Amino acid sequence: MNNIKPEYSAIYHQEQQDLLHQRANVTLWTVAILIPLFSILDYVAVRHFFSKFLVWRLSAALFCLFVLLLNYRDINKRYPFIFGTSAYFVSALTISPMIVQTGGFSSFYYVGLILVLVIFAAIFPLTMPQTATLGGILFGIYAGPIFIFNPLTISAFHDFLVNSFFFITFIIIVAVQSNAERKARINEFNLRMRERAIGKKLSFYAGKLEDDVKTRTNELKEFESRYRDLYENIIDDVILVDLENKILLANPRFYKNLHLQETDPDIDFLNLVHQADVSRVQSQLLRKLRQGENVTGCQFRLIGQGNNLFNVECNATGIRKEGILVGFQMLIRDISTRLKMDNELLQSLNTVQETRTATILGLAKLSEYRDMHTGKHLERIREYSQVIARELATRDEYKEYINNQYIEDLYHSSILHDIGKVSIPDEILLKLTKFTPEENEAIKQHTTYGGNILKAVDDHTLEQSFLSMAKTIAYFHHEKWDGTGYPYGLREEEIPLAARIVALADVYDALTTVRKYRSACPHEEAMEIIAQEKGRHFAPDIVDAFMVCNTTFNQIRQGYATEEDAAPSFTKSDCYKPRKIPPAEYSPDFSLSR
Repeated sequence: MNNIKPEYSAIYHQEQQDLLHQRANVTLWTVAILIPLFSILDYVAVRHFFSKFLVWRLSAALFCLFVLLLNYRDINKRYPFIFGTSAYFVSALTISPMIVQTGGFSSFYYVGLILVLVIFAAIFPLTMPQTATLGGILFGIYAGPIFIFNPLTISAFHDFLVNSFFFITFIIIVAVQSNAERKARINEFNLRMRERAIGKKLSFYAGKLEDDVKTRTNELKEFESRYRDLYENIIDDVILVDLENKILLANPRFYKNLHLQETDPDIDFLNLVHQADVSRVQSQLLRKLRQGENVTGCQFRLIGQGNNLFNVECNATGIRKEGILVGFQMLIRDISTRLKMDNELLQSLNTVQETRTATILGLAKLSEYRDMHTGKHLERIREYSQVIARELATRDEYKEYINNQYIEDLYHSSILHDIGKVSIPDEILLKLTKFTPEENEAIKQHTTYGGNILKAVDDHTLEQSFLSMAKTIAYFHHEKWDGTGYPYGLREEEIPLAARIVALADVYDALTTVRKYRSACPHEEAMEIIAQEKGRHFAPDIVDAFMVCNTTFNQIRQGYATEEDAAPSFTKSDCYKPRKIPPAEYSPDFSLSR
């Protein structure tokens, strides 16, 4: 594959296999049709051999059809060259005895072999060495039998030399042609690869151009928005204020809204501002205007006649005369109704959020009530997970990935990590003695059950929700960093970040809380165990984050501790001291294993 770049060699090889497979079909069909068709020549030229030659031709055609069937069934395209050349040799071996039968050295049937060579080289994508080799073999198939089975005379040898000249000439011609076609194929392939590379570059530049266009469009939209706001605010309150804060001019709407008289002299703008907002108006509005800044969206309250209170939003700009600031123009809009609606909407959203959170927690507790976890397990898990995520978010490698929405989704979804336990039979889940291997395998299925449950719910959710993350956590929170976890044996970065976080939080909680079959570990011993599992069970960066914020973990543990968890501290060996059953040995599935 000269002139093919190494990175494209696999693509070129696959394309050649596809082409060989396609051309093998064409070759086999061509031979299967032409071989019997030339029986017409037999009938005209050598009628006394017609029947014998017809049998040979039909046999060759049937063989080609059989090989054609094999080529169609070769879906992996592994043997197209063998199938194609089989048609070549069958054709040659069919014509060779015809040459012997019709005169040997003087037989004009040798032209059939040349025709086979030309047709095969024209259809099949061969290299020059392949064409020359196949041509040489074909010449041997021609010369060998006639020297063996036909008498050699001077005249016969003369005919052989003439025929050989044409034969070898055609071999050279088709070999050169094959080489030219191969170079053309390589050139065409290289051209396509260059076009593909250029296409990728164009896509990259087009993407940058699109980003630039979006930036310019956004800038234009911002300018358009400013002018649109100016136009729309004309129908609101418009006032002109001098540098002494005196209202010089206002539109009738302003006086009407505040129940003022247009004839009232020297109205001080600050006297209309609610006393609690005066300081903010001076700092965020008037001071900025005096500094030459434009002000948008400044919100405060105005008091009209009769102590009517209005929530307003002000956009303002300075007025200059010959470059000197002489006053301010303010566009004021009453937003009392909007603020009321915003507050009502916020209350509704808070209610929905609280309801959703309560529903999620209730759903998650389905699994907790059936398992032997201590009280407040789910509350601790989500707090632990949130603490680790916030610590990771301070690191450069996660700043762009872990945002507030990610942390909120993790907080809500982490408590669903063991929802799949609702599918585990009670006689296994509630068993206090050591699990059998079959029971261990059965209980490990809770990851798949949980993921499938949440996937079914998530698939019916129209928008992206925290359930996508919950599904990921349920599937993968028992995977291990070194690849020996379950259910899929994922390793390192293959394990989703959320699942890596919850895995550590879950094990820490399992270690530091009392179970029916063992005592709780002190915080320090749990830290030691987790540190030992760094790079094996847990991701190194997750363990590092845990070590940084382990004090917070301990505070959360103590804050949610039950009376049973609040028992006196135990030594490391006490962590595994049994109450009713043999001691548990630490494993990545600490909360499950016996």
